Amino acid sequence: METHQTVNRALRLILFTLFSFITTVSNAQTICNKAQKQVSYAKTTVANLHEDDYDVQYVKLDLKVSNLSTAIAGSATTKAKVVAPLLTDYYFELSNQLTIDSALINGQKLVAVSVSPYVWKISLANGLSQNSIFSATIYYQGSPSGGTGFFTNGLLQQTDGIYGVSVTHTVSAAIHSRDWWPCKQSLTDKIDSADIWVTVPTGLKVAGNGLLKNITALPTGNRYEWASRYPSDYYLLSFAVAPYTEYNYQMHFTGSTDSMLIQNYLYNVPSILQQHQGQLDSLSQLINYFSSLFGKYPFFKEKFGVCMTPLAGGMENQTMVSLGSLDIQLMAHELSHQWWGDNVTCQSLADMWLNEGWATYCEQLFLEHFRGTAAAKAQRTSVFNDILLTNIGSVYVDDTTQEGRIYSSRFTYNKGAAVAHMLRYVVNNDALYFQGLKNYHQQFKFSTATTNDLINVMNQATGLSLDTFFQQWIYGEGYPKHNITWAQNGNTVVIKLDQIGSKPSSVSVFKMPIDIQLKSSSGDTLIRVMNDRATQYYVFQWSAQMNGMVLDPNDQILNKVLSVTNDNSILEIQAINELPIQIFPNPSIDYWTVQHVRPGTLLKLFDVTGKLIFQKTSQSDSFIIPSKSLPNGVYTLHVWFNNMLRSYQLIRQ
Repeated sequence: METHQTVNRALRLILFTLFSFITTVSNAQTICNKAQKQVSYAKTTVANLHEDDYDVQYVKLDLKVSNLSTAIAGSATTKAKVVAPLLTDYYFELSNQLTIDSALINGQKLVAVSVSPYVWKISLANGLSQNSIFSATIYYQGSPSGGTGFFTNGLLQQTDGIYGVSVTHTVSAAIHSRDWWPCKQSLTDKIDSADIWVTVPTGLKVAGNGLLKNITALPTGNRYEWASRYPSDYYLLSFAVAPYTEYNYQMHFTGSTDSMLIQNYLYNVPSILQQHQGQLDSLSQLINYFSSLFGKYPFFKEKFGVCMTPLAGGMENQTMVSLGSLDIQLMAHELSHQWWGDNVTCQSLADMWLNEGWATYCEQLFLEHFRGTAAAKAQRTSVFNDILLTNIGSVYVDDTTQEGRIYSSRFTYNKGAAVAHMLRYVVNNDALYFQGLKNYHQQFKFSTATTNDLINVMNQATGLSLDTFFQQWIYGEGYPKHNITWAQNGNTVVIKLDQIGSKPSSVSVFKMPIDIQLKSSSGDTLIRVMNDRATQYYVFQWSAQMNGMVLDPNDQILNKVLSVTNDNSILEIQAINELPIQIFPNPSIDYWTVQHVRPGTLLKLFDVTGKLIFQKTSQSDSFIIPSKSLPNGVYTLHVWFNNMLRSYQLIRQ
């Protein structure tokens, strides 16, 4: 759902020489405290715990509506399996603005009683034992207040402000299915299959989930019979009624003989297709692109489609998204939800970023692939700038009783998208990054997942430990703020980074890699360093005459630079000249000899992907690092001694 520089590099370095003074302020405790709150915040979406006494397997809606009001009448049949030891009462949710005419359990007429706002109970004549299959049919009717958009009512009647078309449609996220049909609202209990039949006056059409199996002519109009045979969460069942015209075609999946229906419901205004056919035709390219990133489109045996509505944004109804405009970036957002939210749904409303943050990041992926890196960076910068307007706020939803917080554009959408991009930057290997995302969608296919599930999958796929990254960026609040000091003496460049979290009580220091761009009139160079201390010094050997520097020039991580100062006094720090290690030959063919190493020094050799190649704690003042079996290229040797870090660039040729 969506609510509405070229760098000339003289030298590409991973890191030439670096050291840091450790003045760490531990933030482990504050992050841990934040994580401990997750259980209390992760509230269930059912209004009454007795709804979890059964597992929904099938739903059939047989409704009568028009496009001129929210008046709705018909029946909802739920087939379910008892999971409690004994089911004596059937609980479900329905707005008190709707009237229940009658209720049947296994064909027996019983009485539905309102027990609290939105919650009804039917007492069974005889209890049902565990694993029993039963059917509940509710006949109901009414005209619920239509609201004006998201989070007001699940059934809306609106008139499009541009085209003057009247539309009645559903917007059920996150708890508004109950506004138009008797249901169980549990994210973890996906409906295995559904039939949605909607009867409308002649001249109107109905857009819905799954495949349109039949259009039955009736004395009062036409009944559109939609069938979905993929598991779906309650809020993704939908319909839209308007005087639509269809624009349909078959797409083909790359590298496969499979094809799929693209079915679009447009207002019956000829100029719409004339203006937007290009965007609609590009849906096949988008589906193939996202399939290459996350795995094949999950619902390929049915369809993908869009239907026009007067929404100020879009809604990711499964296989048939609702759009307030035919903007291609909006289409990319809602299409990506078919993976992020529909295929794998967040297990708790507190983890809504798994739906909305990733869909927002997919807009950036769309721009990067189809419009170029500059367009993607511009969108990323805009997202970052919005987050930087405040010092506080976590991605994890700390109050799931407030829909405005659940769907916060700043935290759930934008900061969630920022985390998705920063994860890619930290992994620093697109093949591993996207393989992890594919694994996530395969492992939790047609199910639900938590942030911890994503962490575990990405740890396994990348071989990295990403727990700290997620703890500080999802459960922690704020972002790093930097004061920068730099100086140069001959070929030696010294940079000092002072960092503090924007909300130190949550995360005092963010542990992240970050790019430093050294600038000169003869060209620039970009260096990636690890920034994980409150104060760190970095020393580089660079022959060009510096005239400035930029921290994170490509907006790869969320951060704010408070000041940049040229101050030669930092050149006088004594530790810069310590550890006179010598390494030769460099470049090497068979080995590097490391001399003047103090006993107890820890040395680690990494390749350009960050993979650890060699590790040793020295016991003498010299030793050999073999290189004969290594591929030609650039390597980085990190040397730790007495809380000081230096790094050296080694070349194997």
